[in-house]
Amino acid sequence: MAILNNPRSIVLSFLLGAAVISQAAPTVYSGSDQGAGSASPRPNSDAAAAAFDTAASSLGSVNVIDFESAPLGSFTNLVVAPGVTINGSDYYSSPQTIRDLPFGTPDSLFGYNTTLGGDTFLGIYGGSVTFSFAPTVIAFGAYFSGLQVASQTITYTSGSTETIYIPNLSSGIAFVGFTDANASIASITVNSLNDIVGIDDVRYVTDGNNRVPDATATLPLLGLAMAGLAVLRRRVQSRS
Repeated sequence: MAILNNPRSIVLSFLLGAAVISQAAPTVYSGSDQGAGSASPRPNSDAAAAAFDTAASSLGSVNVIDFESAPLGSFTNLVVAPGVTINGSDYYSSPQTIRDLPFGTPDSLFGYNTTLGGDTFLGIYGGSVTFSFAPTVIAFGAYFSGLQVASQTITYTSGSTETIYIPNLSSGIAFVGFTDANASIASITVNSLNDIVGIDDVRYVTDGNNRVPDATATLPLLGLAMAGLAVLRRRVQSRS
């Protein structure tokens, strides 16, 4: 019980608790439309995108990558926006591609463009693609079309590795996004396993502070801890 009478121990315990609080899980926004092709309505996916946009905009400016200015064809390391590059390889270890036509028909099985008035998208033929960010980001989302295979994921690391699952459909489209205000994410990987998927209208929010994880969030807690330490010191002095 002596440890409870030690002001430094109490403050240390408080700060350790604050560190745990700062490692919050991401908030995920996900909606899917079974069987929806490029000419179909996608109400659930669009609702998830709208909810993500609202939440992400509270953290900073929402940037959108629609791939309309990206060169068509395969790539190994492609700049798709200022400070954003993509690289990856397909199921057969070939490069991924920027496309203006689906891999096949119906496009609900093979992926397609989702940009209003556009025709270009990122096509994944199995395998994975990694988005790298400089500066780091705290929010990310995108439309994923042509989904047929279970257990496709979005993964990133910021202190710990986070895995977000893309909806399991037999065809159609989903929007999946997340916000993680306490993170500092340098890269995000989409793992499509052996599925053929279209990715389009990618959203992201950069970390405006470009901080080492969550310094600003812990400052108020540190202030409270120091105030508590001062009170405890006065009590100890009054007893002596």
